[in-house]
Amino acid sequence: MKFKTLILSGFACLSLTACTSAPKIPQLETGVLEEVQNLEVYPNTVNNKAKLTKFIDKCVIEFTGNLEAGKSIEQWSFKGLTLISGGSATFAQDGSSTAANFDLHAPDVQNNFLALRHNFHKDALAQCN
Repeated sequence: MKFKTLILSGFACLSLTACTSAPKIPQLETGVLEEVQNLEVYPNTVNNKAKLTKFIDKCVIEFTGNLEAGKSIEQWSFKGLTLISGGSATFAQDGSSTAANFDLHAPDVQNNFLALRHNFHKDALAQCN
């Protein structure tokens, strides 16, 4: 009986050691920094919102707005002042959808990104450096 207890105690110790020394898997998303609603944007949308999310290596702004013809979602990823990628998807009421990547060097794309980013508090944006 003492031998069984000794063996079970040994396995319990090994189990605890394995659990506490296992490497931690980093999470890709570290959290939502801020969410804003009812932004003034062009084209006009209703019930729109934008969410600023921090990831390990970048931040992402996701904008969602309802248009007359359907729903539009834009995603902008950036680090500091550098825009990394941007794109949109539009979902029409008839069930069709379209998607596009933005030309990051186009002045109107840069202006749209800056206007959207301007809606977030500077303390939240500072965490994206």
